[in-house]
Amino acid sequence: MIIHIVCTESLGARGLSCSVELKDRKIFIDPGIALGWSRYGFLPHPFQIAIGAKLRAQIIDQLQDTSDVIISHFDGDHCPLHDANPYQLSFHDVAHSLSNCRIWAKGPQHSPPVQQKRREALAQALPVPLIDAEGLKNGPFQFSRAVPHGPQDRTAHTIMMSRIEEDGFVFVHASDSQLLDGRTIDTILDWQPDLVLVSGPPLYRYAAETCRWQRDLAWENVLKLSMHVDTLIVDHHLVRSEEGLQWLRQLRRESKNEVLCAADFMHREPLLLEAWRKALYEWLPVPDGWHEAYARGEADWTDYWSRGWQALIEHGKINAVPLT
Repeated sequence: MIIHIVCTESLGARGLSCSVELKDRKIFIDPGIALGWSRYGFLPHPFQIAIGAKLRAQIIDQLQDTSDVIISHFDGDHCPLHDANPYQLSFHDVAHSLSNCRIWAKGPQHSPPVQQKRREALAQALPVPLIDAEGLKNGPFQFSRAVPHGPQDRTAHTIMMSRIEEDGFVFVHASDSQLLDGRTIDTILDWQPDLVLVSGPPLYRYAAETCRWQRDLAWENVLKLSMHVDTLIVDHHLVRSEEGLQWLRQLRRESKNEVLCAADFMHREPLLLEAWRKALYEWLPVPDGWHEAYARGEADWTDYWSRGWQALIEHGKINAVPLT
């Protein structure tokens, strides 16, 4: 089994997508991307948009020879969209690829109306059926029933987790559970995984003392999970702030097993561009009207590409430009 994480916050954009290569299948999980429309009162910086464009191109390329696609839920950073904004993945860019593979998807129940509409639009646009995978076992796959998306009520906003096994090795994509539901943690452990990829809690939203219980609950659950999983990759919501990496460092000190963010797993330096968005605007100012021009195809991010890497190195955020 070969696992390649493509898009997550520690790699530069919102998402939790990865490819999984088996002997006779290539699987892609959660083909979506987003940049966060507004953070610190700013739209995505052009350098962030450049990284997002590169990651989006990787997703499109990976899907060309994929046999199976899994969609854990229909948030805009986990699936292609008919109404994608300039920073997301448009359905039209991957329509041909999706028409030539099996698509295992979370069912429409226990989802917000906007997600139900996205699922329905995808089902209507594709010539292949959208398989309602919740609770199914099929070949190397096992899919969970709906589990909570973070701390919400168990029936209001849910996701589907995936278990993939080959030659006794088990990989679990736990999607946006955010480590905030004990029964979800128990489900993951019952699957006896060797490697888990999961979204951590959005610590940047939990600054108030009234949110302390969520921080404590996530810590209790992640510690339990890390003690029973050989390799635990925690990313997505967690690393929308630099505090998330500090949280992971503390977990490494307390866990007996391997704890990583996605960038660590892919042997890259963490690229927390959303967390650094305000600083990017200070280091590399953006002229008024740039985003509107970009949306019209009248501006691009080329001028920001090399300058963005240089700024990150100069300000101590990374040590070097990655080779790939």
